[in-house]
Amino acid sequence: MVKKFNEEANRALDEVIEARRSIRAFAGEAPPKMAVEQLLKAGSLAPYAGLALAGRADFRRFFVFERGTPARHEAARLVQLRARKALEKMLQARGGAPDERDRDYAYLGRLKMLAENGHPSLATAPYYIVVAEYQGFPPSGLQSLAHVLQNMWLKATALGLAFQLISVTGAMAEDEAFARLLGLPFGAYVMDGCAVGIPDADPPRAPRPDMSSAIKWL
Repeated sequence: MVKKFNEEANRALDEVIEARRSIRAFAGEAPPKMAVEQLLKAGSLAPYAGLALAGRADFRRFFVFERGTPARHEAARLVQLRARKALEKMLQARGGAPDERDRDYAYLGRLKMLAENGHPSLATAPYYIVVAEYQGFPPSGLQSLAHVLQNMWLKATALGLAFQLISVTGAMAEDEAFARLLGLPFGAYVMDGCAVGIPDADPPRAPRPDMSSAIKWL
């Protein structure tokens, strides 16, 4: 039997989905920890690959770096160092400076900025959250992390908080010093992360595909 459709809940969910934005401008004030805990709870409820984890209980971990703490400074330093190494490796592989016509030109510019100045949101956002998912077999931790971060993002939107994915966090799973900082066994977990705070700006909605041309019924 189909469960009774809840119109009010459906409308509320639609509003949250449509309001979701990537917000990179953070106010100086930090949101209450209770709100952050609600984000973490939403992330913990995301689906996971039960078969790959074989009953493991500690498959999902959350690490909250507060602005101004020694651990936060160290995390930001390691992220910048990782970006610097990645940039050097890519430039060496290219054998020369990038050209504007290259497909990866914009990415290399972003990587250069991170390598030289560090990630701006790791300096300004009140909270930097790293989520680690155990990589079992078959390896499906990255898919699970996508669900975790999406749950957290939607919850942040519902709470009126600023949320920005920190995609460079994914590369930190390959950094032994970063694993030590988290107290995790190196190589056992994949990672993703986000910056959370109070919004200092309300960016416009990003373009989306036209639904009439994006959908094909077969």
